Amino acid sequence: MMIACARIRQRLGLQKGEDADLAAAFERFGQAGIEEYAEWTPPGAKKDSTKTLYNGTVKIVGGPEEDYTAFAFGAIYSEVRINKYTREIRVPRMVGAFAAGRIMNAKTAKSQYLGGMVWGVGHALHEVAEVDPRTGAYMNDNISEYLVPVNADIPNMEAIIVPEVDEKVNPAGVKGIGEIGIVGTAASIANAVHHATGIRLRKLPIRIDDLVRT
Repeated sequence: MMIACARIRQRLGLQKGEDADLAAAFERFGQAGIEEYAEWTPPGAKKDSTKTLYNGTVKIVGGPEEDYTAFAFGAIYSEVRINKYTREIRVPRMVGAFAAGRIMNAKTAKSQYLGGMVWGVGHALHEVAEVDPRTGAYMNDNISEYLVPVNADIPNMEAIIVPEVDEKVNPAGVKGIGEIGIVGTAASIANAVHHATGIRLRKLPIRIDDLVRT
């Protein structure tokens, strides 16, 4: 779309970033409408990638290409409080900073980041599928027994959107946010638990039993 729009502006004689009088531009153009077609394929993709996409076949490309890397990046910082008697873990504060190219909608992007961080707390402290070794059946296969965190479990959360301009990743300069809010959360919490207790844990989820030393 960005390429097609740029071509339309060029055909109408409009400069990039110019606040244009479209009525006057079309009058000069001599027609009431204009149509333009454009395709863009990422580096590493074959020339027929768009055609195969229309046929329902998608080839995933991206990441390291030539002399640059087209990934989104983030860093997450967590504060934990651990009861000295019961070893219960609480996460009162989290801060995440993320760079994902051009952000089209800051409100939804921030919600995605915050939701991912909450999800990461589940990864670090709550969520695990318990399987009966005798039957292979899941023992916690409903929401009443499968523990998940909610926003209220982390009273103070902040997601910082770091401005980033990437003109190589694609014409719009956007990158996928996806699950970037979750991927660093468990490591952040595990590091905070180590800082608070001196116990280095490398298996998730972190349980009270893991913090009780005999």
